[in-house]
Amino acid sequence: MDTLTENITAEAQGVDLAVLVFLVFIYVSDSEKDITPQEVQRFQTLMNDLHWTDNEDMCKALTTLRFNYTATWADYEAGTLAADRDAIAGQLVRFDRAFGSERANALKASLADLVQRISRGPSRPGVRFALGESKGRASARQELETLLAPPMSAAATAAPDKAGIDPNPEPTPKPTAGTESWPAARTAIGEAPVWQGGRLRVRCISCVDETRDTRTFTLAADPPRLFSYKPGQFVTLELPVDGRTLRRSYTISSSPSRPYTLSITVKRVPKGWVSNWLHDTMAPGFELELIGPHGHFTCVDRPAAKLLFIAGGSGITPAMSMLRWLADTGCAADIVLINNVRTPDDVIFAQELQHLSSRLGDALRLAVVPSRVSPGQSWNGPTGHFSEALLRLLAPDVLEREVFVCGPAGYMATIRMLLQARGFPMARYHEESFGGAPASAPALPAPQAPKAPPVPKATAAAAPAPVAPAEVRLVFLNSDRTINCGADESILDAADRHAIPAQSSCRSGVCGTCRMKKLSGTVSMEGQVVLSDAEIADGYFLACIGQARGTVVIDA
Repeated sequence: MDTLTENITAEAQGVDLAVLVFLVFIYVSDSEKDITPQEVQRFQTLMNDLHWTDNEDMCKALTTLRFNYTATWADYEAGTLAADRDAIAGQLVRFDRAFGSERANALKASLADLVQRISRGPSRPGVRFALGESKGRASARQELETLLAPPMSAAATAAPDKAGIDPNPEPTPKPTAGTESWPAARTAIGEAPVWQGGRLRVRCISCVDETRDTRTFTLAADPPRLFSYKPGQFVTLELPVDGRTLRRSYTISSSPSRPYTLSITVKRVPKGWVSNWLHDTMAPGFELELIGPHGHFTCVDRPAAKLLFIAGGSGITPAMSMLRWLADTGCAADIVLINNVRTPDDVIFAQELQHLSSRLGDALRLAVVPSRVSPGQSWNGPTGHFSEALLRLLAPDVLEREVFVCGPAGYMATIRMLLQARGFPMARYHEESFGGAPASAPALPAPQAPKAPPVPKATAAAAPAPVAPAEVRLVFLNSDRTINCGADESILDAADRHAIPAQSSCRSGVCGTCRMKKLSGTVSMEGQVVLSDAEIADGYFLACIGQARGTVVIDA
């Protein structure tokens, strides 16, 4: 081989890497000449979002391929680019010589990861997951896995002695509590304890980037136990942030049908103290405590033959939990999912949504709707903001469906207004908001009342003198503290202002962490959905949305 070939230039190197990645994709997906649009879209997602790999050569290859993709595909279609095992093996040999063993092995490991990600899920729409991949695809994948496998060490390849005993046996690894590579082996269903609520010690076991700013954290109980909750519920995490213990509530994105682990999916928010801390700090092995589960936003308690999930941005998380549960439990419901996102790059769970769409077949109608698409970016489907026209297009039978909505407050207010205008029975409407009380739907202007005739000045009644508001006082009995409270101030805000310790998390009346009990007095709570009538009758209230009326004595 000539010197010019051995020493690949930087520019040619990027092109050849891109060709190698493309060949791997084609060899797995088109081995039987039956590649589907879903598989192409899955690969394009991997090509456009590089968060799944930290290998520099792989990132360089995908970046180059992004610009050369159309031309490379044309070469493949024309037959001038061979996508067979020998072509891939030849490329790997070239990079072995050009990169050296350590760098080449790292590239192979990333290519093996790519193969697994390309092969994930069913191969074409309508084929159930249980049927698996075809023999041709399985054979192609196995051939690639063999090509990309790391070289065996000299000790591993040493021949056994005459007695048939390996002269260099591998030591049997000894499991250490909390660090086993297969913790589920100790948590068999029917034998392991089950967490059904309350405080629980957990450990992060994996972190997976869903988009450039959204990450899924998977947690396992320590010591191991199974998780029991309703899909769509949320938990409150206790996190040691900068020397303080902060509590934040996050929707469970996993499904109780897979009880060995529990996952939350968190979007990094500008100036979001805790979300940024989680992205920057949480890693496998990190231990924390959670409290829960909380919430009533679940389809389990509202079975229906037809379901409509509407999700804006990260509001997809409870919908995904419910969708996973519906798929795993063999539910026969007719499901429509409308997922509004900013751009095609902001689709959380993009690959799994495609997989579920194929897995459920006609039972699920999936519509991902970006509000905008960048010039040159390919997108086949509706675009724009949520509207009545979009609703009529995707769910013309909406009046027959149980509706679950989650997203920003303004987004949900728009949907409520549209449904009310269509005469939707709002008893079958359910929503979950993120941060703050739900926004009111835009109201129609009230009709103007006819003006009263002017009252002669001499006989006009004097305006009543303003009545001073009753003094609002909070008596914390156990703390032996009495404080003043603003008439429109929440009890939690007043407690914080006077440095009286009080547990809290969401500060919007949805998690229940700030529950307190009053011994006397009146507390108003507008829009509370957490406490039962019996709890309220016993004197319990939510401090984050509770407002005192007069003097209130609190058991705290």
